[in-house]
Amino acid sequence: MMIELSNWLHVKEAFRSKHLRQAGYTEGAIVMEGTLLDLHGLEHRERRRLENRLFRREIFSYWEHEILGQTIDATMKPFVEKGAGDLAQIGYRCAMNLTATIAGIDQDPRNEDQTELMYSMVKKFSEGATIMHSTRDKDEVRAEVKKAMESFHEDFFLASKKRREALISDFESGKISEESLPRDVFTTLLRNAESLNLDEDVVFREICFYLQAGAHSTANAFTHTVDDLFSWGEQHPDDLKRARNDLPFVQRCMHESLRLSPASPVALRTPLEDVELSDGTLLPMGSHVVLNLIEANRDPEIFGDTANIFDPHREVPDGVARWGMSFGAGSHACVGAELDGGLEIDESRPSEESLYGTVSVMVHALLSAGGRKDEKNPPELDLNSERKHFSKYPVVFTSESDG
Repeated sequence: MMIELSNWLHVKEAFRSKHLRQAGYTEGAIVMEGTLLDLHGLEHRERRRLENRLFRREIFSYWEHEILGQTIDATMKPFVEKGAGDLAQIGYRCAMNLTATIAGIDQDPRNEDQTELMYSMVKKFSEGATIMHSTRDKDEVRAEVKKAMESFHEDFFLASKKRREALISDFESGKISEESLPRDVFTTLLRNAESLNLDEDVVFREICFYLQAGAHSTANAFTHTVDDLFSWGEQHPDDLKRARNDLPFVQRCMHESLRLSPASPVALRTPLEDVELSDGTLLPMGSHVVLNLIEANRDPEIFGDTANIFDPHREVPDGVARWGMSFGAGSHACVGAELDGGLEIDESRPSEESLYGTVSVMVHALLSAGGRKDEKNPPELDLNSERKHFSKYPVVFTSESDG
C-alpha cells in the first residue's frame, strides 16, 4: 500500500515521527547499507551522536573560511584560464574536493588527473545510491558501481586509512596532540570503530556515502542555483549584477533554489507501527509512505500563491526555513545542512559570525570570475535519471562585470 504525503504539515510531521523508518535506499544497498542515512533507532542515534562531534558550527566555520576558498580556487582556475567550462564538471569537482577533505580522503585538488579519477568514481557511487531513480538496467549499474568502489578502495581508501591509523597511534602514544589529528569523518570513525562495532566494510561504505552525498547534492545545488540566477537575471539584470558582488544575496538565491529543487524530490518511509497524523491521516504499519518534497516545498499555504516561482526576495513565515524541507527534518535531517546552506539569514548577525554555505561560496566564486551562460551551447538534462539533473551546462568566463 502506497501513501503519498504532499502538503507541508504532513511532510513535516512524518519527518519527525520516530515510528517511520528510512526506506529510500534499499535498492542502493551496495553503497548505502550500514551507513548513517540507512540506520534507525539506537544504532542511528549512536552513530549520529559520534559524527555530530565533527559537524559542529565552529568546524563548519573552519572549513568555510580556511579550506573552501583554496579548494574552489584550485579547482576552478583551469576553467577560468581557458575561458569556458561546464557547470556540471565545475560544481562536481569543487564539491568533491571539499567533500574528500571532510570525509578524510587524501588528494590534491590541484592535481587534475587525480581529481578526474576520483570524480569518475564518485559519480558511480551516486548512481548506486540513487539507483531507484535510474532509467538504466539496474544490474548493469550495480556492476559498474562495484567496479568503481573496488578501484577507489585500492587507489584512495587504503592509503588514507594507513596515514590516519599512524596518526591515531602517535596521538595515543603521546607523540602528537589531539589538535594534530585530521578533523574528518574517517579519523572519527577509526577512533571509535571498536566502541560502535564498526567493521572495515561499514567504514568503507560510510566514506563512499559521504563522498557521493556531499559531492552529488552540493554539485547539483550549485548548478540549479546558477541556472535559476541566470534565468532570473534575464528579467532582473540588476539582481544578477548584484549577485556577482554580494555573497549574502547569493545565499538568499541559493536557499530559494534549494526549495524548488531539493537534492531528493521525495523521501521514503515505512511505518514500524500504525501512525496517525494530527489531522487523523492514518499511515498503516508496513505501508510505503512517499514524502513529496517538491510539492511540500511549494505549498501555497506556506509559501504563497507564487510558490512555484523562483523569487530570491520571497519572505517566508516565522519558523519556516527558506529552503523548505530540502534538508529534511527530525532525526534524519541532513548532518551537513549548515555546511552546504549556511546559517539561516539574519540581518542582525555580525558578518564575522556568518556562515554562507558551500553552495553560496561556489556560486559567488563562479559569478565573480565572470561566469555566464554559453548562449551558443544550451544546457541539456540527464535523460538517464528521473531527477532533474543537467548532464551538460556550458558556461563562459568574461571580464565583463554586468549580467
